[in-house]
Amino acid sequence: MKRKFLTNTYLRGVDNYMMMQLEDKELNCYSVIKKVNSIDKPYITTHVGKDICLLKEGYYMVEYLPKDEHYGVRVFLDDEKETISYYIDIIDSIGIEVGKGLYYDDLYLDITIDRVNDDIVRVWDEDELQKALEENDIDQIQYDMAYSILNKLLEEIAEGKNIFVNNDHKKYIEEKMK
Repeated sequence: MKRKFLTNTYLRGVDNYMMMQLEDKELNCYSVIKKVNSIDKPYITTHVGKDICLLKEGYYMVEYLPKDEHYGVRVFLDDEKETISYYIDIIDSIGIEVGKGLYYDDLYLDITIDRVNDDIVRVWDEDELQKALEENDIDQIQYDMAYSILNKLLEEIAEGKNIFVNNDHKKYIEEKMK
């Protein structure tokens, strides 16, 4: 399993950023808000034949780690705080490590939702999950849990019921970063 710290996820090439980490009792989660102040070059990815700029100067990320769930939601927003894309990690556990901050133990499966591609939902890295099981990096219980969480999330997304995807991220940033 890969341990990922929210203090440095998705910050390749970012020279300077502002970050706020908080515990949100209303949403029952931890969250991290990042604003990119300086980056060596924009981070662009291609999905469904379209280039999508996820990070450049002035862009934001909001990451939610629900306390009672096995997933984390990363939201990429532009400089106007409009949502570009969602990246959802299926995870085993979360925690806080002294000196390093919030982390999650990644269970490989991921979901993306691209606003610029008509909200296309895609599942990623099923091969990595299978390989982790075969190499005893995870056990059968974790493997089965990853698919159970994936299916639950896909249903919530299809029905418009996931509170983190449905949150008003622009308002969230503006309220929390006062």
